[in-house]
Amino acid sequence: MHVLVVDDSATIRRRAREILEQAGHTCEEAENGLEAIKMALSNRYDLIITDIVMPVLDGLKFIQRIRASRNGEDVPILILSSRGDEETVLRARDLRVQGYVLKPLRPDVLLDRVQRIEPPGTSS
Repeated sequence: MHVLVVDDSATIRRRAREILEQAGHTCEEAENGLEAIKMALSNRYDLIITDIVMPVLDGLKFIQRIRASRNGEDVPILILSSRGDEETVLRARDLRVQGYVLKPLRPDVLLDRVQRIEPPGTSS
C-alpha cells in the first residue's frame, strides 16, 4: 500500500514509516494537515494515517477537507493519536475513519489495523 503518515512529531512519523516499510508498504510523510492536504490532492494514497493534535491544521479538520475532495472521499484513514476521549472518537467515526490507534505507537497494533484496511477499488 502507498501510505501517507501525517504527524507533527518527526519521531512518530519516522517510526511509523519504519514499521510500515518493513511490512512492505511505501510511505510519504507530512508534518501537518495543511501539508497533507496538498499532498493528498496531488497524489493517490491507499491509506492515510493521521494524528489529531497538530499545528496549522488539526487532524479532524484535515479529514473533513479530505473527505470533501475527490481524491479523499473514499481513501481509508486511520487515526494515530494520544487523544482517545469519547467526543474525539465519535467525531472521527462521523468522518468515516477506518480505525483508531492510541499512542504510544505499538508496531503490532499499527500493523494489525493496517492489515484490516482494504484499499479503495479492491473490494469484490
